[in-house]
Amino acid sequence: MARLLPKTLAKTISYIAYHAPAEYGLFWDADGTMPWKEFYWALQEDPALRFVRQSHIHELHHLQIELPFTVKDNLLHLRSQFPVPIYSIAHKIPPRLFYACTRKYYTFASRHGLRASGRSFLAACADRDLALRIGRRRDPYSFLVEILAQQAAGDDVVIRGAGHDLFLFEAVPMEHLRFPPVGEEELLGSRPKKKDRTPQKTLREELPGSFVVGVDHFREAVGEAAVRATARKGKKNKQGPQWKREARKVKDRWKRTV
Repeated sequence: MARLLPKTLAKTISYIAYHAPAEYGLFWDADGTMPWKEFYWALQEDPALRFVRQSHIHELHHLQIELPFTVKDNLLHLRSQFPVPIYSIAHKIPPRLFYACTRKYYTFASRHGLRASGRSFLAACADRDLALRIGRRRDPYSFLVEILAQQAAGDDVVIRGAGHDLFLFEAVPMEHLRFPPVGEEELLGSRPKKKDRTPQKTLREELPGSFVVGVDHFREAVGEAAVRATARKGKKNKQGPQWKREARKVKDRWKRTV
């Protein structure tokens, strides 16, 4: 697939990162940063943008094509002329929101509730599909946790709006969460399997479509008698040529007569 022209690429990633990040499940922290990996994962959902790396962002800056951010230390940093988005407390909250919980985080969350870690907020969605998209960027087998949003807001849980379907929160207690039943096998399902200790296959089994040539194949091809004749000939050859054997006999007789 052909890559985008530099100016087209700049407009596209500016739209995703700054002008409409909520459409892609993205948001900015209060210090004007966003993890590069989260932005990168969002780009991977579009086949036309999968080629984008940090080097392309730096290249656009070298070409003096304006972007609303720079990339440093694996973080997107908003430039000074682009204000940090303000996420105000949401007033119109749907009855339920959905948060995609990774398998790694599931055990902790199911005991202690949801809490932001490493970022200012956690993102929940009114749209189930968007929630799954966000979760599958981290874990392809994420579980949807249901948040009783209106009930939580009535219990002084602060929920902020980041877009039409995206909402942000710092923590949600257990009483406002509904977790799907998940077995231990499902939580461990992606771990590498132990090495198979079964005996290794023979060479014939390991090479499909081929075979190993053995004596049996020669017997079938030339006959048992020919194989035996070849074996006898080999034994004679071990004793040396005929003239050497005759010379040894003459030498032995000469020794006896001396």
